[in-house]
Amino acid sequence: MNNPHFSVRQVSALVVGTGISGLFTALKLAEAGVETLLITKSALDESNSRYAQGGIAAVLPSNPDDSLDLHLQDTIRAGAGLCNEQSARSILAEGYASIEDLLLYGVPFDRNPDNQLALTREAAHSVQRILHAGGDATGHSVEMALIDKVRKNSLIEVMEYAQVVELLLVDGVCQGCRAVDYHKREEVVVYSPHTVLATGGIGRIYSHTTNPAIATGDGIALAAQAGAAIENMEFIQFHPTAFYADGQLHFLVSEALRGEGGLLRDREGQLFARKYHPDGELAPRDIVTRAIYAEMRAAHLPYVYLDITHLPAETIEKRFPTILSSCLKFGVDIRKDWIPVAPAAHYLMGGITVDVEGKTTVPGLYSVGETAYTGLHGANRLASNSLLECVVLARRVARYIGENPQVLIEQVPTVSSGQYGYESQPAMFEALGKLHDLMWQQVGILRSGKGLELALAELETLETQVMVNHWQQVIPVGFELMSQLKVARLIAQAALARCESRGAHTRLDFPESAPALSTDVFAGASIV
Repeated sequence: MNNPHFSVRQVSALVVGTGISGLFTALKLAEAGVETLLITKSALDESNSRYAQGGIAAVLPSNPDDSLDLHLQDTIRAGAGLCNEQSARSILAEGYASIEDLLLYGVPFDRNPDNQLALTREAAHSVQRILHAGGDATGHSVEMALIDKVRKNSLIEVMEYAQVVELLLVDGVCQGCRAVDYHKREEVVVYSPHTVLATGGIGRIYSHTTNPAIATGDGIALAAQAGAAIENMEFIQFHPTAFYADGQLHFLVSEALRGEGGLLRDREGQLFARKYHPDGELAPRDIVTRAIYAEMRAAHLPYVYLDITHLPAETIEKRFPTILSSCLKFGVDIRKDWIPVAPAAHYLMGGITVDVEGKTTVPGLYSVGETAYTGLHGANRLASNSLLECVVLARRVARYIGENPQVLIEQVPTVSSGQYGYESQPAMFEALGKLHDLMWQQVGILRSGKGLELALAELETLETQVMVNHWQQVIPVGFELMSQLKVARLIAQAALARCESRGAHTRLDFPESAPALSTDVFAGASIV
């Protein structure tokens, strides 16, 4: 192991992660006059948010067909009985204010010819309420606009390529973090009275995912290690449609294609979605995912087809330029060809338990975005509610911190651990491959008690291998491997404890939903 250089920092607020939720938190903190350090383990512009295609759901005052009650109703219906109605109503009610903030930050939402904000519909929404930007590049458009503002803000400092490896606790209070800058090979201790985890999702623990390489669940693993409550980890949303080619899944094919009339076809070209739900292609994501998965298994094929060839070519070119361009690289022209698609791990409905202001159960520690569990999504997230939640919770965390400034803490004596290395080994990547395959096969779309018990035993073996070889001290690959193993164990434990099928959690040995939810039945579904 190399002995890194060592330094100590002190900041008023620390935000870990530079997706939309982290960037927005930093900007709002700056508005409140709070100096903030943004830490990301990759480049500033690399995050899960960047790849969001669909849009952001919100009730606009100019939309006579929509209302807060209707948006809440759709959210609860999709959430399969596990949404926290009070929390959901509170978050959805702040949707339009969040859109106004994004507009002020320069987000170029698409507009109609009359210059009104353009709206579309996605699965399980009863009306058009999805705002989008760049056609099907909403996440990228929002991210770039926020990054531009962050770079110009003198109150925000950005530290790139720095892996946070530990949260610092003093008498049970989070007082910052220990990080390793793996480009400079320097260890940094950052003291702060406010630490916000905005580290995104966990999709990379599955062999088939729409998530980028950075989505390894680091924030959840760090929070769990610090004793924070973690909830609803069994609920992983598998997106119905990722593009299939050359034996693998390459990228997300947005929900918006089905919202604009896209049709699902089997190998013979027959429509099948309505066999599984009367709403067909616009049923909730978990239902469409299982429908596609069932058709794939029945036909012994790794994909089905999504057909939008009935739409005018100019509509496709304007509305879905990113998907059109991406598919053309593989020889698929979506203006005249059916799109080969299959399900992939996409979004975590659970996460670090937070209150309505983003506070975790550990004082001084906050969480926003996909890393956090607010109760909005329940057992199955309603499409495009995620970006809305990112912005709303970020606004609230920043507001709370701005209104509750803390005196900078007296630095606790600390020394360099001197333990981190940077040279990855082939065996680490072999272990990652085993982990990802294991999670897909045993803790994926369809689960069973026997498979989950097998997964937990295999995870323990892999974790022992990591510890014996001290791989967790290798930055970043070894540390990310350990984070993924911790998160995978939380998911498998929660899935084994929930002896029913509900939303995105399907148990073959318990195919029905329980008639009533109780903490006695699902004591293991919340892990602390």
